[in-house]
Order: sequence, then C-alpha cells, then structure tokens
Amino acid sequence: MKQREVFPDILRTAATCAVVLLHTVTGVMDHTDMLEYPVQSRIFQALLDLSCWCVPVFVMISGYFFLDPKRELTFRLMLTKYCRRIALALLLFGVPFAWLELIMRERTFRIGMIGEGFLMVLRGQTWSHMWYLYLILFLYLLTPVLRWLLSRLAKPVIWGILAVLFLGSSVQPYLMKLLSLELPTIIPDWGIYFFYYVCGYLFAVKDQKGQESSPKTGKICMLLFFLLLAGMTASRFVGDYTLQLAYNYPFTAVAALLLFGWAAEDFGKRVFVSGEDGGIFWQRISGLCFGIYLIHPVFLNLLYKFLHVTPLSVGAGLSLPLFFLGILLPAALGAWVMKKIPVLDRYVL
Repeated sequence: MKQREVFPDILRTAATCAVVLLHTVTGVMDHTDMLEYPVQSRIFQALLDLSCWCVPVFVMISGYFFLDPKRELTFRLMLTKYCRRIALALLLFGVPFAWLELIMRERTFRIGMIGEGFLMVLRGQTWSHMWYLYLILFLYLLTPVLRWLLSRLAKPVIWGILAVLFLGSSVQPYLMKLLSLELPTIIPDWGIYFFYYVCGYLFAVKDQKGQESSPKTGKICMLLFFLLLAGMTASRFVGDYTLQLAYNYPFTAVAALLLFGWAAEDFGKRVFVSGEDGGIFWQRISGLCFGIYLIHPVFLNLLYKFLHVTPLSVGAGLSLPLFFLGILLPAALGAWVMKKIPVLDRYVL
C-alpha cells in the first residue's frame, strides 16, 4: 500500500475554499463605496483577515514539496513538467479571460483582439487572480538555485534570512502604514513570498532526524491559530482600526505558519492511501483545487458584472454564504468536468 502525506491535501482544500471566500468579498469591496455600508465593511474586513492565509499556505505547500532535499528534482524536470503546467494554464485560461475582458470593455469583438489577448497575458494583464500563476512560475524557475543554496547554508543562516525577509517585507510595511511613517524600503513587499516558500522547506526538513509528530505541538498551534483569528476579528469591531495589507500582513503570516504547523503535526505526517483512512477522499478533492482556482472568477463575474447582483444588493449578512456556495460549487463541478478531459488532467490540472 503506497503511503501519501494527507495534510497537504487537506490544507490545499481549505485554502481553496478560503480563496473563493476572499474573492467573493473583495469582488464587492473593490467596486463599491464601502463608506455607505459601515457595518458590512467591518464584516468584510474581518472575513478578509479570516481568509488571507490561503495564498501563504499555497506557497508553503509548494516549498514543502519542491525544496525538500529528499526529493530528486532537476531543472529539466521543473521546466518540462511543473513550469510547463503553469505556462499551459496561463495560455488555456489566461488568454480567454483576456479576450473576455476586452469584449466586456469594448462591448464588441474585433479580430485584433485575438493577438491582443496573448500580449496581455505576456504582460500579466489577464484576470487579476491569475497573478498567482506568474508568482509560482517565477518560484519554480528559481527552485533549483534555491535548493542548491539551502543545501549549503547552515540552519542559523536560513533562520536569519527568514527573519530579515519577515521584518523587511511584512513588519516594516505594516508599521509604516500603522504609524504613517516614511522610511526607506529594505525589502520589497513581494519578498514575503520567498519567506513563505522557504518556510515550506523548513517544515519539510524538520523531521529528517526521525523525530515523531507531536499531537501536543499540533494542539498548541491550533489553539494559537484560533486565538489569533479571534483577535484579528475583534480588532475590526473595536475602534476605527481599518488597516489592511495583502498577504504580507504580519498577523496573516503568523496565522499561516500556525495553521501549517497544526496540520503537519495534528493530522500526522503520513497516512496510507485507502478509503478507510480517508486518504483517497482528500487526494481526489485536492485534485480539483487548481481547476477551482482557475475558473471560480467566471461565476464571480457572472454574478457581479453580468447580473449585477452582489451580497450588498440582497443583504450581506444572510446572503454572503449563499454567494460563496454559489461560486464554489459550480467551480468545483466545472473542475471535476475538466478533470475528465485527459489532456487537461495530465498536462494542466
């Protein structure tokens, strides 16, 4: 019976649900004057805090697998398998999304739009959620170099690099916004993604000396994770705290690390892939996640831009879960259908 680590599948599934919730909320906030909806604005900000850990977790999962020194991974394999997969996703999904954007913008179709769509993807101007594919493609291309460096650096040096990345790309931007400071930038905000990627590596190598997973450690991470989320949520309803960063929000970074640690320890490092222990279930659900990520904005735009229906137009409190499910479930069905297409399943999804 082949063994498979199940916790990355669970994390990937949870992060996919979180990213759909995130976009369900931001799809409204980005096109609405939220000053007219003060209560809903606080609710939406709290939901962003509760879901923004999704992208950091995605990046850490990639680092966990691709930076693991026990895994044989050459530059050729990264280029011909994993980078190709992302490039094909950009081509097969990013280009049609760019065409749709052009058609919606100009209210017509021109033959020249075909070439313009390809150029938009090359310039990174397709639908906004596709930015993650450009990020992960960049990290994949750097993976062989990162693996070489990490294998030669002492652990204290790696921890020091991570500390600098966290302080420079997360803590400093947060303090600058919070205190309205003007300071020279030490590290660009996107440096946080290297932080998450290398953190995935540390989770991969932490048990290479044969240490057993500790349920107690997992329980502590779980408790701290929920306490942190509770504090972040409470901050949105006390006073006038409205500061919002993207995925480099310090509290989001800590929450993502705690969640990853909880899953890695409490769910166990390895399970047998069988129907009895649920391994196959999570493997199959996880296999839909990339497809869901790719196509869920189609249903989001159908509701928000085409039908002009949003949670605010029908009452945010009760309708938001329905909008979330109304986007997630069709996207999951669409991803399942796409998985039935052999070429897509093998080379893209």
